[in-house]
Amino acid sequence: MKIVIAFLIVSISFVQDSEQLQNLLNTKMHKCIECLCHARTGCYNRITCANYSINRSYWETAGSPSLPGDDPDDERSYTKCMQNENCILNTIVGYTSSFNNLDCNCDGLYDCQDMLKLHLSGDKCGEIMNQYSMDRFNNCAARNGLPRLSSNEKCKVEAE
Repeated sequence: MKIVIAFLIVSISFVQDSEQLQNLLNTKMHKCIECLCHARTGCYNRITCANYSINRSYWETAGSPSLPGDDPDDERSYTKCMQNENCILNTIVGYTSSFNNLDCNCDGLYDCQDMLKLHLSGDKCGEIMNQYSMDRFNNCAARNGLPRLSSNEKCKVEAE
């Protein structure tokens, strides 16, 4: 009986850990984040994007997503997450949604365009770095069937 109880405890712990990350690979969100990364770094590799734009503070704001079996409080969890594409995707989603799905371009929707501005400048919803970055985003968005940015102007938004 003790063995069965121990097995159940271990099984429940494993299930809880494995549910920690949502599988975002090959989803519309994956395509969006591919474009965020391309706009930011000029390449499509999420690990490269993470090296340029996801520091420990960003990861912690995202809720410290961790790989199954890893403790988010362990110093190594951040480093391991930044080497795993799905963990990076979850980090970017967690970070951008931590601002209550802020509508940065005031179009009434929270979408990939808002995520781009949040990813780059947090709740300030700042302008995209430059026209070249905007063009990279739009080229990627067109290729992935996502709405393109029509303007880099800011609108007045208030973070909640």
